[in-house]
Amino acid sequence: MKFKLFIAILLLATGCGASVHSWTRDDYVAVDQKQVKHLSLQVRGVSEPVHKLWSLLARRYVNQHRNFIIRPAELAGDATIGVACAGKEGLLALDVVQQAKGPEIAVNLQAKIQRCRDGEPVWTGAVQGSWASDEATVAELRAHYVAELGKGIEAYVAPAFLALKALVATLPEPVLSDDEQMEKIELGE
Repeated sequence: MKFKLFIAILLLATGCGASVHSWTRDDYVAVDQKQVKHLSLQVRGVSEPVHKLWSLLARRYVNQHRNFIIRPAELAGDATIGVACAGKEGLLALDVVQQAKGPEIAVNLQAKIQRCRDGEPVWTGAVQGSWASDEATVAELRAHYVAELGKGIEAYVAPAFLALKALVATLPEPVLSDDEQMEKIELGE
């Protein structure tokens, strides 16, 4: 584990492009694709107001780009998996480490989806990289989140969004029933 942390820090320190890794259970399609869809979200490693930014970005982006369903009230904080899983099928846990490096923010994002029924991992992913705080391609998004959460999160919007975008691209795709598709539409995100 210490070796992996060393490699992650080394990658961040050298200014390399983003590195993305993921793993999905071999039996995902047979076991979890139709069973692990409603998730609780847990973000660890960052304090307010950046925690709120990561929570909102992650919930909204996952809801928009994968068939998982994470409701606004289902942010688990630092709860144990048992508490975080109450009434859910899975827990999406994000561990975030950020470090300012001049006009960039270095991000080390480790993520895991665990099944609530037995705590077994369904998927894991990691993204490491550095992104400019003033990335022009996310100017509108940055303005939106600054208006919603305040000026204190401005430098973190682009790096958080770009790290999450790379991570979510590796998530598996659950299959929703007709009722769950309606639930997702009613969620409106």
